[in-house]
Amino acid sequence: MDKTRLFPSSSPHLPTVSTPLSILDATVARFSATGAVWLFEHIPEDINETEFIDRLCSSFVDALGDFEHWAGQLQWAPVRPGGSHTQRFNRPIIIYGDYNDPGVEWSVVRHPSIPVQSLAPSASERALGKGVWIGDDFAQSLFLSDTPLPLHDLREFEDLPAMQIQLNLFNDGGYGIGIKMAHSLADAQSLMVFVHHWAAKSRKLFSSTDTSSLMDAPIFDPRLLDTHAAGDIDGPAADPALVSIARQLPLHRFDWWRIDDPGYSDFSIPATENSKPSPEILSQVEISPSTPGPWTTWDISRPVRYTQLHYHGTELDRLKEQARADGRPDISRLDALLAHMWAVINRARGHGDSTEDVFLNITLGARARVSPPLPESFIGSPVFNTHIKASGASVCDSSVGQTASQIRDTMLQFTPDAMGAMLHDAAHEVSPQRLWQAFLGTQHTLATSWLRLKVYQVDFVGSKQQPRYVHAVMPKMDGCLQVMDSGVDDGGIDIALYLDAEAMENLLVDKKLHV
Repeated sequence: MDKTRLFPSSSPHLPTVSTPLSILDATVARFSATGAVWLFEHIPEDINETEFIDRLCSSFVDALGDFEHWAGQLQWAPVRPGGSHTQRFNRPIIIYGDYNDPGVEWSVVRHPSIPVQSLAPSASERALGKGVWIGDDFAQSLFLSDTPLPLHDLREFEDLPAMQIQLNLFNDGGYGIGIKMAHSLADAQSLMVFVHHWAAKSRKLFSSTDTSSLMDAPIFDPRLLDTHAAGDIDGPAADPALVSIARQLPLHRFDWWRIDDPGYSDFSIPATENSKPSPEILSQVEISPSTPGPWTTWDISRPVRYTQLHYHGTELDRLKEQARADGRPDISRLDALLAHMWAVINRARGHGDSTEDVFLNITLGARARVSPPLPESFIGSPVFNTHIKASGASVCDSSVGQTASQIRDTMLQFTPDAMGAMLHDAAHEVSPQRLWQAFLGTQHTLATSWLRLKVYQVDFVGSKQQPRYVHAVMPKMDGCLQVMDSGVDDGGIDIALYLDAEAMENLLVDKKLHV
């Protein structure tokens, strides 16, 4: 394995630039990495391997010039009592433009015994029949760097690169590009702004006539999000009226600090301890209300399986119309699909007769929910999690329209005013990493959408060769569900689902899996 550090081609700044990240960037610091793996079937035939690597590397450095902060040092901002909201405990900052920047890690890894075609069927093959691909054998860690990300444990950061690229070379001439990033710097949308920007630069070096990016130029200015917070976020205390509005929103407040709760996982304790201010600070502040996490419902020792499901466009349209017939007229295809999948998952988990609450946690973006909206190319991680809940029996018995309407109603609660109150509350939180707005395990499903990000339109060499497979980097944990546009031109959607092995077995034989 060859590892090196890459830097933007621009000269170092004098002085260096220190940019506090946004309110929401701080809340996702404990999230797993943002990343993806692209697999391509072959290097261009008229280019030797060395030249191929050099062109990818050169175009990457060129693209990095518009994202230069990603080569900088991600760390916690110095705490200053009485300072601004960006100087409170565990607020992230990126410092860049210095000769001592950690840079971006670039590695080239050869897999002499692995053909790319053995890793995943093609998109069309995965969509055949019932559209089910059992992806248990896809080991994402092979195609990503094993270097820790800065603040991975909410403490360590020095000289750790916040962005890591691994170029994978396979024995049949195929290649793969694996990217891993600290979540505070980029959500999936920010990642894709960069990837399309890089691919456009790369196509130019491969003499393609198509050298325009599929996404707009990046805008990195975390203050743009924070200005949408209501009230005084730099003052000594939160506004009770705004806090009241925020806490009426469907936002979980599961507390990582309650390590004595039944079933609390020992693996979480080190990062939890690092998310706490000093006893001196804690003695002077009031900790906001929270909810104990349902740890007993999440057994991390149980095996989890990974399956990709394909739903073609006509099936999704049928599902949407079915949902609109007995629900809201503005239900989207995604609303309907999530409602459908939530019922399927709860049946598979055996909740058909359960009176206990189950939850569908949904990741939402803030860009379009503030006013004026942030550009789609706004760089950062402006995401949060909301949820709907119902008894297991109710979810299994309800029509797709009823559940999809509940999803739509919930999303519509996040008006610009509500977003302002939510941001105000989060800005005043003692430690943004104390609270988790979602959960996993038998009672929870966590859904994330990568739709409309054009992941299968990434082309580095100008051949119009579509990736064989695009894998969103997700933790292999019970209840993770991720949706993205399919690589098949049928208007469909792929679902990456991680589920307890026994529940997955039940799900795959459910006759109502497809509609």
